[in-house]
Order: sequence, then structure tokens, then C-alpha cells
Amino acid sequence: MPSPPLRSTDRHVCFVAPFGLGQKTTVWARTLPLARVLVTLGWQGTILLPPWDTPADAGKQWQDNGVEVVNVATTGGTAAITGRLLREISRRAPQIVTIIKPRAHAGLVQWCLWQRRRWPNAARPRLMLDVDDWEQAWAPINRYPPILTRFLAWQEEWGLRHADGITAASRWLEQRAGFYNPAAPILYLPNGVTPPAPATPHWACSGAGDVLFFTRFVEVDATWLAEFWQSLSALRPSARLLMAGQPVQAGLDTPFRTRLAQLSAGGAVEWLGFVPPETLPALFARTGCAIFPAAAVPLQQAKCSVRLATTLLQGVPVVASAVGEQAAYGADGAARLVPAAASPAEFATAVAAVLQNPQAQTTLGANARARLIERYDWTRLGQQLSDFYTNILGM
Repeated sequence: MPSPPLRSTDRHVCFVAPFGLGQKTTVWARTLPLARVLVTLGWQGTILLPPWDTPADAGKQWQDNGVEVVNVATTGGTAAITGRLLREISRRAPQIVTIIKPRAHAGLVQWCLWQRRRWPNAARPRLMLDVDDWEQAWAPINRYPPILTRFLAWQEEWGLRHADGITAASRWLEQRAGFYNPAAPILYLPNGVTPPAPATPHWACSGAGDVLFFTRFVEVDATWLAEFWQSLSALRPSARLLMAGQPVQAGLDTPFRTRLAQLSAGGAVEWLGFVPPETLPALFARTGCAIFPAAAVPLQQAKCSVRLATTLLQGVPVVASAVGEQAAYGADGAARLVPAAASPAEFATAVAAVLQNPQAQTTLGANARARLIERYDWTRLGQQLSDFYTNILGM
């Protein structure tokens, strides 16, 4: 028996994601915080998920600070899952449907809703698109077969061209969206932070000399990292390199392990793997500096790193390549920014300078916390999104 229609409001937005609340960060680290703020501003917010990455959530629904989270069943294949998402949208009759990444099930929902506009008397919610990555750059890393690579590239570009408005997490994506859809309103909307309570402990300079690298093994290549570590070890022989994170695909870490093991300083590298959130304070406490090197390629230029934002929020001194949104997060002294074209040795020199100057470490941390809370508070960003949606509805 079909579910009955739900009562809607004149400000109801449905977010449709291509995956659930698993290790992929977009939904829980971006969509959910924004939806929570919208609810406080009078919107009704729903997040629809096909939780293939969290199968235990399939078919479950709950409220999260006023946001309705709906996980559809994941049985029956792509068409069946897409149909369930469409039915949930129809039940709610939202004024806005926001597609989170124009790919997979979410991209198919966008395509179907656009085609429905040709039907007489069909509901025509505003179709918004939120982008926080350039998905085509992931194809070689994820080793997609050629036919899937072509389909996902088509989905991404079609989705950008067929949106009534676009929110972009980086300036690079903002420009790319404008190229594909110059007529659409576009809002630059980076990832934000939740200001901690005043008494929340944060990083304090303790003289620690370890260097922390949160990595998915795609930011720079293994040769770059080996040259950097060899140079830094010559400048700071007592330092240790803490490699935190898992490869996005099995085997991506192998060249890094091989190259670093060949160095005379290879014994000073610790492979931490995935770091549970509850252990981060202890990890930060032994860190003298966190590094965020990045090659100046679309994969890095497009993203807006939640990990960088949260590290800065903890007050940890950061040395980062001035690539994409890293340059924005680290501006005004929030981080020690290194030119995108800097050599591994030049990057190492910047890290050594931070490690050997405790006062600089403390200043970097204080600047970062203050700047993030002022400019990247989710409350402020959510208000911008609310205004953007309101303008879209009034067009």
C-alpha cells in the first residue's frame, strides 16, 4: 500500500545524496550542518539517502535536530532505488530539491525531475545542485571502467547544465559551474565549522616536534613526499612523520610505504591508519605541526577540506600548499602558506621554521581559531544558503 502524502510547508527543501552516512564525508560534514541551520531559520529540511555504504541504515528514518533523515531501501537495483527516492520527494512536495553531487542515484533523480517538467500538471520544484568535488578527477584513482567513467562525466556536466541554481564549496568549482551554466545563480559556499564551547580544550604548544599528515594518498605523489621528508629530517633530525588516514583505494599507499622505507629517515615514520575521532586530541597533543601539501591539479583545486578546517579549529599550527581552498582557509596568518609550485625542500624549510619557533606556533593556532569562527561558522553559512534559496523561490 503506498505511503500517504506528507504535509508540506512553503519553505521545504529536500536534499538528495548519492550515498549514506558512511566514511564519505559530504552528507554528515556538509549537508547535515547546513540543513540543521535551515531548520532554525524556519525551513523544513529532509535528507534522502540511498545508504549502500551503510546498509544497516536501509529503511530507517530519524530526526536530527529537526532535520528529517530518510534512508530508502537499497534492494532491487538502480532503477528501484531511484524510484524510491522520487516517491519520497513526491510525498513531501518540497519547493526545492537539492542534489548533493550530480552522480549515481542523486544524478538520476535530478534527470528524472527535469524530464517531469514536460508533464502537464507535474510538480516543478526548484532544482538546486550542491557540488563539493570535481568527480571526474576521481575516475583514474577509483579505477572506473571506461564506460562508467564516461557515464559519470556525462552526469556531472549534465547536472551542472540543468540546475536552477548551484552552490559550490570552492572557488574553482564556482568558476566551473559558471562555465557550464552561465545563466544559473551560483553561491560560493565553503565548508564550515561549529564553534567549540569556550571551555573546550584545544592545542597548546608543548615543544612537540612530530609532523602530522592527514592523507588519502592522493594529495601529492610518493616521490614528492619522500623528498620532503628527507629534507625535513636533515633540518630536524628528531622529528617524526605521522601518517594518518587510509587510502581511498586499496594499494594507493604502497608507493608511499616503499619510497619512505628506502630513506635513511624511514624509521621515523609512523603509519597510523584511520584515526578514530575520540583519539584526535591525544594525536594533536604530540603534534608540533600539521602539513597539508597539495599538487595544483583539479582534484585538489576543487575540494574544500573538512579535515583542514577542523585541524585549524583545534589551534594546531598548519603548513599548507596555497592550492584551492587551502589558500582561503590559511589566509591572514591562519596557516603558513607555501606557494603551490614550491619544491619539497622549500616546503620542508617552512615546516622547520614553524617547529623551531614556539611563539610562531602559538600565533598560528590562535589566528586560525579566531578566523575560522568569524568567517566559517555554519550558522553564518546556513544564513547565506537560506537567503540564496529564498531568492531562488522569488525568481
